Amino acid sequence: MNWIQQLFSRRQLDRDLAEEIRQHMEEKVEELMAGGLPRKDAELAARRAFGNPASLEEQGRDVWRWAAVEDFLTDVRFALRQLRKSPSFTLACILTLALGIGANTVVFSVVNAVVLRPLPFAQPERLAVVGAIDARRPEEISDFSYPNFFDLRKDNTVFEHLVSFRSTDATLTGSSRPVHVRAQIVSWDLFPLLGIQPALGRGFVRQEEESGQRAVVLSHEVWRDEFGGDPGIVGRSVTVDSQPHTVVGIAPRDFAFPPGDRTVGVWLTLGRDADSSTITPITKQRGARLLSALARLKPGVSMRQARAQLDVVAASLARAYPDSNKNMAKTQVLPAASALAGEAKGPLFLLLGAVGLVLLIACANIANLLLSRTAERSREFALRAAIGAGQGRIVRQLITESLTLSVIGCGLGIAAAMWTAQFLLPLVGDAVPRIQETSIDGRVLGFSVALAILTTVLFGLAPAIRVAKSDFQAGLREGGRSVTDNSDGLRGALCVGQIALGLVLLSAASLLIASFVQLLRRDLGLQPERVLSFSVDLPGKAYPKPRQLSFHSELLDRLASLPGVEAAALAMPLPLTGSQMHIAFNIQERPARPSERPSSDMALVTPGYFKTIGAPLLQGRGFTERDDDSAPPVLVVNRAFADRFFPGEDAVGKWIQPGASTGPGDPKMRQIIGIVGNARQSMLKAAADPIYYFPYKQLPWCCASVVVRSAAAPGLLEPEIRRTVSALDKQLPVFDVVTLDTILTKGFAQARVPVYLLGGFAGIALLLTVVGLYGVLAYSVVRRTREFGVRIALGASRHEVLGLVLRRATRLVLTGIVLGLAGALAVGRLISQLLIGVSSTSPLLLTAACVVLALTAASAAYFPARRAASIDPVRALRAE
Repeated sequence: MNWIQQLFSRRQLDRDLAEEIRQHMEEKVEELMAGGLPRKDAELAARRAFGNPASLEEQGRDVWRWAAVEDFLTDVRFALRQLRKSPSFTLACILTLALGIGANTVVFSVVNAVVLRPLPFAQPERLAVVGAIDARRPEEISDFSYPNFFDLRKDNTVFEHLVSFRSTDATLTGSSRPVHVRAQIVSWDLFPLLGIQPALGRGFVRQEEESGQRAVVLSHEVWRDEFGGDPGIVGRSVTVDSQPHTVVGIAPRDFAFPPGDRTVGVWLTLGRDADSSTITPITKQRGARLLSALARLKPGVSMRQARAQLDVVAASLARAYPDSNKNMAKTQVLPAASALAGEAKGPLFLLLGAVGLVLLIACANIANLLLSRTAERSREFALRAAIGAGQGRIVRQLITESLTLSVIGCGLGIAAAMWTAQFLLPLVGDAVPRIQETSIDGRVLGFSVALAILTTVLFGLAPAIRVAKSDFQAGLREGGRSVTDNSDGLRGALCVGQIALGLVLLSAASLLIASFVQLLRRDLGLQPERVLSFSVDLPGKAYPKPRQLSFHSELLDRLASLPGVEAAALAMPLPLTGSQMHIAFNIQERPARPSERPSSDMALVTPGYFKTIGAPLLQGRGFTERDDDSAPPVLVVNRAFADRFFPGEDAVGKWIQPGASTGPGDPKMRQIIGIVGNARQSMLKAAADPIYYFPYKQLPWCCASVVVRSAAAPGLLEPEIRRTVSALDKQLPVFDVVTLDTILTKGFAQARVPVYLLGGFAGIALLLTVVGLYGVLAYSVVRRTREFGVRIALGASRHEVLGLVLRRATRLVLTGIVLGLAGALAVGRLISQLLIGVSSTSPLLLTAACVVLALTAASAAYFPARRAASIDPVRALRAE
């Protein structure tokens, strides 16, 4: 019996040994009992003489387990020796796997950080984002007003805590210099909701939401950088926007709220908004929807149950306040981690699906390589079978070799993923929420290991099945051909699958690339070159409206006088940033109830704004310095506004009543005096949004930004701008200094990265598909060398032989394209919402993808076909 048969028989031999010992023990017991010993004493004496048979059987099982481990290690060592013997094959397989697994790992690590990873708070599965649904825009989640939020917080029975938050800017003094910080105005119970205990001090208390209360929690970074990490700061007063605030706590290190936003420096309470420089504080304005909301579900309450209960409250508010709430009778409750990912989820899962297809193509490629290599080793398998190895033993060896390849490829793939993530994250910036938390953690490593196992099955199964069905004895008799005689069909099927999947990826990439090109070529409605923007936060208490207007007027005059400055103006919000203020309005000629009035984006600008950003005046006039609070109320609208709300009419001269004002009573009716081009607020929307512009002096709301057009590089103006602001007020920091070109580039980041990645994946898929087709045809030519030699010897022309190979390649490619077209159409519909200016079923792009694939495949098929046509029949027959 050889060693393989001994290995497979060892466990049975152990059992036979134990049974033999039992028989001897029984004989010994009977012998001792015959000598007069009681049975109990006889059994004890027999055990002492022969040992415990049960323990012997257990020892046999242990021997078997150790033998299995030893056998596996032996298989691994043998697999490594085999791989060393074929360095080209090994390198091709490992690099292909590293590419596929590495790409999947890096994309999954981003998906894990942005979508799957729980928020770093207590019991994150019970955290939910809560929003309102506006019946006029049901696809969006709308914010709450303070009165609506207070009613929901009071009347709901499904949440332990319901917290509101909104962002703002603030100026912090009390340290060595005034500092601009990002601030969040939050409900008092933010820290109890998150289950977070401040590093020092405490969180807020309910009373600190009331008017006149001033409390602040500092971020760990602000406490360290501005106050030197002094623990005595808790309980002391610091100045935030010219108002004294008591520091009640220091947030923990690495605490970020909203989740993933590490730019927030202070958290303030609603008491700040309860005091207002307007007649009616925004905490009492039911139509001012500013608040996002986060909730903690009570134990046992589902998201669906919470939404149903909130809908009851929202419906009652719609009945009680129809003017402001008629269209807000529904709510939305979503898991917090998923909701915070927002619009990034679609592109991320698209990329994850794309790299999954790349991995399938890679596995098909390796499976084809392994089938060919298995055929070359058929005589080896036949010899191993002849000396006693069973088919199961040989199959196990092949699976071990596949697993070894996968493990090595997985290791290299993880290393590549770590490097790629470091390279990609700076390109994305902060365009995707929580993306900076991307890391190769335990879940990502587990995913990569699972991929290694999956790939082992995917590409190792076909060769293993082929070997399991082989006749090894026939292999010895026929020179080793039996293993491969019927494998051409399987290799062809794998190649067809590669072509189909490659076409799906190529088609999706072409759609996204065409969409991105359309995005780049769109008219922005402005000229962002050489325009610099910055902000100066004017505290409301220190800068009442008259002083605010005076400061801005003086600032613009000084900026306009600087060398190299062509124009300067104020704007809120800035263009291209995606920031929007959506306000309803009434049309004088078509009056409607408040709940039925149309709405549009609005902006506040000063005279010269349209010249500064390069937006053309199309009709009428722009604003002048005379359009102040004492002048007739006026508006300028963009072309999209005029076309939507006054189709077929001349919008200039029309009167509308926007729902925005600075004082008591109904807002003023305003006349449209001009129409400008569609200066876009968001670059990623298919159409320009309607916007109506107010003259800043007639609606001097806070927080306007400054835009400056320069004759030279705008970055050179920053030192002069800072000196100019400092000359007016040394306590005012200048922040958010950025060019419109930079804003434009950042705005494209969210659309650019998926395009680059998917285009790269499509290129990899195309390369792997071509290599796979080449491999199938090249091996077929080698295997049919004798046949082609005979054909040429009998008079077949070389063109006929060339045609034989090319016809097979054509059948494979056409079959793959037909199958791939169905998948390409399905994927096109799936990504249609990500496309701008491109149809998801564009015949031109589909045709182009098919042509590119066909031409590339033709180049891959030509070389094996030319080799077949150049076969020397004499040498081919002698070789056989």
